[in-house]
Amino acid sequence: MQISIKADFNQALRRLSNQQKQVAFATAVALTKTAKDIEAAEYKEMRDVFDRPTPYTMNSLYVRRATRTNLKVMVGVKDSTFKSRNPEQYLSPQIKGGARNLKAFERALRGVGVLPNGYYAVPGSAAKLDAYGNMARGQIVQLISYFGGFAESGSKANMTSKSKINFERKQGRSVGAGRAQFFVGSPADGKLPFGIWQRFNFATGTSIKPVLLFVRGVNYQKNYDFTFVAESTFKRNWRVNFDKALADAIRTAR
Repeated sequence: MQISIKADFNQALRRLSNQQKQVAFATAVALTKTAKDIEAAEYKEMRDVFDRPTPYTMNSLYVRRATRTNLKVMVGVKDSTFKSRNPEQYLSPQIKGGARNLKAFERALRGVGVLPNGYYAVPGSAAKLDAYGNMARGQIVQLISYFGGFAESGSKANMTSKSKINFERKQGRSVGAGRAQFFVGSPADGKLPFGIWQRFNFATGTSIKPVLLFVRGVNYQKNYDFTFVAESTFKRNWRVNFDKALADAIRTAR
């Protein structure tokens, strides 16, 4: 996901044949300025189309500047070549549409044998959300630790009630009636959705709420028109940026 813009300044050179260096310099400056304008417009579009985008998302683009010898700029979404998480993985479905990639915590849940192949996880009513509407990291760590601990102790499905109680006590959790705090399944004989459920214990009994629901497909429509934003910004700003850069270059030429 990137926009590449090249400049052809032959016509300008013909009009200013004795100022080739200034034209090349002005073109590089104008291209880079236009690329930064595109970047700003893309971030504005993100704020408009996404619900509470995270600071990480709002720092997910890059700009490659133009030089006098390489009159080309590039505006794109950071990918695995950058030393960070890969925002292209989760922005791509928003730009292109289609199924989204697994999130890191979904891969971790799959790794401990909780999330089946072909399923995605979406927050339930017992999920703790952060300020951006995403599942809180602390609860994710808690779930992975919880089910990962069962996996390390043996098959989760084959653990006895006593071993589950002992595991819970070792983890410093309060449990009642010999039942674990979290479990995976479709409660009420399959009448409730499939997912990770949390059991809450009270003096008068217990209740359950879904932490994560497992669904077979998460498909996105095209919500973020990256290309349209870039192209319309270029058409609007390029000529203004070039005229100003050329006037400045000629005025300051030695």
